[in-house]
Amino acid sequence: MINDTAIDYINRALALARVRHAEILAAKNNGGLEPIYSSIVQQLIYLKNVVTGQEKDKSKLKEFTMGLYAAKEFEASDPVFADRIFSASFIAHQIRMGLKIKLPHEVESDYYERQKKLRNEHPNDFQG
Repeated sequence: MINDTAIDYINRALALARVRHAEILAAKNNGGLEPIYSSIVQQLIYLKNVVTGQEKDKSKLKEFTMGLYAAKEFEASDPVFADRIFSASFIAHQIRMGLKIKLPHEVESDYYERQKKLRNEHPNDFQG
């Protein structure tokens, strides 16, 4: 995590979003959350394409809602997923504003401590 790039943050968010989306699709009663998960996956794919240069049009970044979803739907019930989405949203916001990207671990003094706590509490949500 020390040498993470914007793509690393986005890939982690996208991988977990795909897992959560598959889980919600398999659930008999998903509480109407499937469109939210689908939207998050699509937003992360678009963001990844912007960062890798495959997508030149950045205008859709202003329409992103995944950060709101993370705060409203997942922060209390799925803290690792919320954390991943918050990180990706933070990166998207900076790109949208035309700023040089600063990554979460570069600006959040407690980033590594928080990740360690999340890993201890939710080890299945961490790869490697």
